[in-house]
Amino acid sequence: MVAGLYELGGRTPAVATEPLADGAPGEASPADPIADPSPPDEAAEIVAAEPVPPASDAIDPYAPREDGSYGAFPPIHEPPALLDATSEAKYPKHGLVTGQAVLVRERTEKDGRILGILRAGARVRADAALSFGGGCTRGWHGIYPAGWICLNAGLEIGDTPPDDGAINIPRPNLEQPMPYEFWRVSHDGTPFFHRLPSFSEADAADAAAKAWIAENGRAPMPSNPAERPPEVPAVVKEYLNAGYYVTVAGEAMKSERRFLRTLRGVFVRKYQLEQREGSSFTGMVLRGEEDLPVHWIVRETAMLKRSAEGGDLLTKVEGKGPERRSRHPFKRKVTIGTTQYYEDAEGLLMPAYAVGQSYKLRRPPGVGSEERWVHVDLSEQVLVAYQGDKPVFTTLVSTGKLPGMTPVGVHRLQSKHVATSMRDQPIEEDAYSIEDVPWTQYFHNSVALHGAFWHGGFGLVRSHGCVNLSPADARWLFGFTEPHLPAGWHAASPGVGTLARGSAVVVTE
Repeated sequence: MVAGLYELGGRTPAVATEPLADGAPGEASPADPIADPSPPDEAAEIVAAEPVPPASDAIDPYAPREDGSYGAFPPIHEPPALLDATSEAKYPKHGLVTGQAVLVRERTEKDGRILGILRAGARVRADAALSFGGGCTRGWHGIYPAGWICLNAGLEIGDTPPDDGAINIPRPNLEQPMPYEFWRVSHDGTPFFHRLPSFSEADAADAAAKAWIAENGRAPMPSNPAERPPEVPAVVKEYLNAGYYVTVAGEAMKSERRFLRTLRGVFVRKYQLEQREGSSFTGMVLRGEEDLPVHWIVRETAMLKRSAEGGDLLTKVEGKGPERRSRHPFKRKVTIGTTQYYEDAEGLLMPAYAVGQSYKLRRPPGVGSEERWVHVDLSEQVLVAYQGDKPVFTTLVSTGKLPGMTPVGVHRLQSKHVATSMRDQPIEEDAYSIEDVPWTQYFHNSVALHGAFWHGGFGLVRSHGCVNLSPADARWLFGFTEPHLPAGWHAASPGVGTLARGSAVVVTE
């Protein structure tokens, strides 16, 4: 979740492009559960995502298209509520979020439980009188439908809706697989600047990075100015290595040089980044139990056939086998010699290790007969979504690459985020920093379901524990699971305050 440091004051508002204070959004903090995506893989398939039509009354997101996939996304927000007379009287003011993000607390205290997060540009209805205390120097406003926002975080209040023209942070596109514009850092020691730097400042930043790498390799340079070499100019916010990702909000020019402005309000030279779109892979909408099992090709290998009926000797079938991530109508699993195979109606075979099977799982105790829930199978690397006992969707995923990374058991969603940043910077090669990982749903500590735009290896293990989905599948699942976010919210905590408890996530081996 976005760090609780937002409430401390002194943070850069959404309208500013001047220096950000240390601990600004995107960095880990105790109040910010950080998930653990797999590091970027240069060999991973990256394919331009195909836009999915937006949700509408004319397109049912639960009805399969001709190719078996979905034609629209389920909504992620509750419909905007019309305030009744009592609520109008309780929340007569109009609010506009002007900070990069604000936390909504359950009560007027800094240690109050977090109900959710609103990002710049969000509008709220607020109570009329300020409430003080709880460590917020500027006071709190209660907001509809529930919760409190500390004004230190960035909230403008008026008798009429405040003008949002000065806010220059883009809103997420909720009807596309990628809610923001994502760019990959392509050079080690890439400096990110508080403001547009001069030529001499940029040269000094590059020289300091080169000296650091020569002495320390890819170990990340500290972002705290007091801990980094004195040669680093003050205009540098931080350095990121190749393979890290940032979210881009705009572009700028200075002295005929092109810079990108990130969603966090810092600047980087454009030639040091490259845009990524993510995989176009999508799962399959199910009409019910009759559609299962589904067999996915997870490794490309030749189809085989028996040399003689009932024999153990197998020969390759001429021609290219099914493509990876495609589906094939296998009918049964057989054992030939000491190896298991899937066999289709024509007797063609494929080793079982090259196939992931989506199958029907019995609804676990504690999950209601009409409740929405999700099953993840670690051995098969598949996910199946259910409405009660009815399977409604299935797809390929990538889970933890080592045993125990993705916890087995029956969990509940703990928080849902349109996007949240994940960062880990060990010295070894798999350090990563990814701003605004899309469609993140935490279900066990720092382990989450989320979109992964940095690889296309779905169906194979590769994460640090999280359940990676293609961006489109993660968006579809975000709208499917319960509860929906309150209207206009960027994140929410199921089961806290007035929100219903989160959907069950069942993980099996």
